[in-house]
Amino acid sequence: MLYVTDKKGIHPHPQALFDGFRSTIEDCSISELALTGGEFTWEKSKGTPNYVRERLDRTFATDTWWHKFLMCNLSVIHTTHSDHDPIKLDLAAFSFSRKLFRFRFENTWLKEQTFHEEVSMFWKGLSPTHLLPNLISVSSFMANWGRNFFHKFRKKVRKQKEVLNELVNGEDEDGVRKYFEERDQFNDLLLHEEQYWKQRAKAFWLTEGDTNSKFFHAQASSRKKLNHIAHLKNDAGDLIDNHDAICEMMKEYYKGL
Repeated sequence: MLYVTDKKGIHPHPQALFDGFRSTIEDCSISELALTGGEFTWEKSKGTPNYVRERLDRTFATDTWWHKFLMCNLSVIHTTHSDHDPIKLDLAAFSFSRKLFRFRFENTWLKEQTFHEEVSMFWKGLSPTHLLPNLISVSSFMANWGRNFFHKFRKKVRKQKEVLNELVNGEDEDGVRKYFEERDQFNDLLLHEEQYWKQRAKAFWLTEGDTNSKFFHAQASSRKKLNHIAHLKNDAGDLIDNHDAICEMMKEYYKGL
């Protein structure tokens, strides 16, 4: 810790340790990255008289590094299963375009009561004599339902996280009670998100309930990369990586067959 404000709670941090740390930083000629999203990264005994919060994690950089990553951003990520919050460094604030929604039946839909009710009501309203057209119709209905569900679910997770961030500093009895209630709701949403990404990752050896959505997300991204055709080699041995040229090459190949 660098400053007195880096700790809140009992047993103040020794001034000698503050001075020694600051002296080391000056000797190394490095400067600190500002932290966004919170002031502390560790806490203990929340809701008790022994409640303590500290800023244990920091990031420093040299002048040369600063010139390379002017758009960097350092933020704290509040967790619900640990007393230690990680910090995340983004080297550049880029935004990425997303692909259009593609229909898949999601296992996590089955946890939504409205899904059972709405699909059942839609199915009962169809003619009982045309099975195949009915299957196509109900598939289209579920695709539209899933599209709305996906966007609403992502928004619900973000909103619940914002609620937790607002309550994280509460120290009175009512504030702590609300924090734990909202945390339980947030954990339920994380379980839904985990199942969503688990289905795409196809990593069925890891059981549901570990709230390890990041792992499943990485597995799904890895599969997506493996399924992507980055380039093809033509008859002359040249690598073709242009999208239109790859399409033309594939078309000509099948024409030849």
